Amino acid sequence: MVSRGRAVLVAYVLLAGCGILPERVSRDDGRLKPMFEAMSRVDRRSLGFTDVAPDAPIKIEWGPRHGYDVMLHITAKTARTVAFRRTPSGYDWIGEQEIFQGPAKYQTPDGEFSECITITFERVHISGVPLNRITVDYWGDDPELSRLRPQLTLDDARPRLNRWGYY
Repeated sequence: MVSRGRAVLVAYVLLAGCGILPERVSRDDGRLKPMFEAMSRVDRRSLGFTDVAPDAPIKIEWGPRHGYDVMLHITAKTARTVAFRRTPSGYDWIGEQEIFQGPAKYQTPDGEFSECITITFERVHISGVPLNRITVDYWGDDPELSRLRPQLTLDDARPRLNRWGYY
């Protein structure tokens, strides 16, 4: 009989090998080059996104699924996902979401969380936000940002993100 721990390990290895679980990769992994080239063709800063730190941990999720062929999961000062669609010449950047954590905490029925601002932009339906539009969400108790929900804009969020040290 197989132990429960061994069964979990075998399942993890099989899922990782099938590309179902994100695979940890280094920034200099050659498979990432076409994705970073695709990112460089987009004015991501005007959409509110920050540069990816050279030493940021990266995981890659191979598709296809949910409208994308590849998704990068990048964590460092922020947490982000970047979606790509395969093309004959490489990849196209089709969407990104970046989460900026703030210093304040707030209480919910599920416990205490850090306030955060999330910026999302999608060219293809992935998470359900409107296409080709910057979507800015705030979670927390700050009355200034809370009163702007659900119409929070990048112009509303940028001063706060500056104060939090992101721009």
